[in-house]
Amino acid sequence: MNKPRLIYLKWPALLLAAAGFLWLKRQGFQFTAGGDENTYYYMARLMTEGRIFYRDFFYAHPPLNLLVLTLVYRVFGFHLAALKLTASLPVLIAAVPLYLRFWRKNRGWSGIFFLAILLFGYELLKVTNPPFGVSLSAAFLMFSLYFFLEERPLATGFSWGLASVTGLYALPWGAVPAVFYLLNPERRRSLPGFLLGFLLVFGTVNGLALLFFGARYSTPVYLYHLLKPPSPEPVSDIYIRTVRRNLPVFFLPFLYAWAPRTPKRTAVFAAGFGYLVILAALNPLFTQYFMLPIPFLAWIGAVSLAGTVRSFSPAGRRAAALGAALLLLAAFTRDNVARYIERERIIGFQTWEECRDFVRENSAPGDLLFGQVTVTPLLALLTGREIALDMVDTNHMRFRSGLADFDRVMDELEAEERLKFIIVQESRFWNSAEVQSRLARYRPAAVFAEPRARIVIYDCRPEP
Repeated sequence: MNKPRLIYLKWPALLLAAAGFLWLKRQGFQFTAGGDENTYYYMARLMTEGRIFYRDFFYAHPPLNLLVLTLVYRVFGFHLAALKLTASLPVLIAAVPLYLRFWRKNRGWSGIFFLAILLFGYELLKVTNPPFGVSLSAAFLMFSLYFFLEERPLATGFSWGLASVTGLYALPWGAVPAVFYLLNPERRRSLPGFLLGFLLVFGTVNGLALLFFGARYSTPVYLYHLLKPPSPEPVSDIYIRTVRRNLPVFFLPFLYAWAPRTPKRTAVFAAGFGYLVILAALNPLFTQYFMLPIPFLAWIGAVSLAGTVRSFSPAGRRAAALGAALLLLAAFTRDNVARYIERERIIGFQTWEECRDFVRENSAPGDLLFGQVTVTPLLALLTGREIALDMVDTNHMRFRSGLADFDRVMDELEAEERLKFIIVQESRFWNSAEVQSRLARYRPAAVFAEPRARIVIYDCRPEP
């Protein structure tokens, strides 16, 4: 129960957590030369210029995340902070109703634990910087969780649908409410409303997309992910690395074995660990996918930790247990924040100004760029240039999956008179003999050293 003095922590704790989280997000307002985020910024620019995803360019996910980025781009232009906040603000906003619900249920300490475990976990801090879409999907899953706990099945399904038209990786969550409703005779009447809410969103969006785009939608959004080649890194290594740097998220839920149990709490526990089982079966597995189970694990971890504290008696031992829990979370939070800030310090695109100036000074406004997915879209945005063939997503998996033929793409590029630069950040694919044999005809005009890998700019039309 909330003691009279504890209630005074309700709003200060929320405001302090929100301010701290947003301050940490500010550390990530920098250009990067890794991952796919620059691709999505450039795709948003294409959308504001009248191009249509799926029809005019390859986009490998359901539409909602790119629609959000396009709206932000139309309002603010290429404003890095505004675009990056589409990954973090939704998660913060979605955490609020779950936090306040704890207080309504006289479980204030559970709410405080929840904010600490969720918002200041290392993985969440890392993943909520780039707007890949997984953070937005997780935010909708958090809304769906809230409505599930509040026994509002239509809204539960509707939120699940929004999460799933952001990323298909949100689909597994729906099995938990469905089974929960089926196994509880007095709640079975909730199942039709739950499914209706989901189909209103997921069915409508996918139906319209298939109607207008056909295979241009189904191939990148569904088939492509089944054709991706496995990663050379063992899934077990990725799992161990992720668990080691997020110990409270993954281990506090096990306290549920000693905490008071309810059917809903068991359902949330099953959702979190069910996702972990599914992730173990994925190959390739990307660490940002762990964003999906984190809200469920954080919620049940907070409930279990608070329940464990309440199990101590008398009051003196309970106060000592509470102090130990707070110290434990404070220590892990401090470590997570320090590691996150250090990571942001070293992953930035350190030579972006030099790369931008070289491209701008050695090309004309009508010239085209092409190259690796990590840096080419950003340099196109910074210089006002366009990407040849509107082929923004040049992730090596497009070529490895067989959905794009590298030689055919290079043949089309060689016929493009306006192509000026091919920009490559060295990697296994771009350093392969297959790729280098096609790049050999072009002159390396500039090389820029980056902590991850060098950036090489090839001049396709060198001055005589």
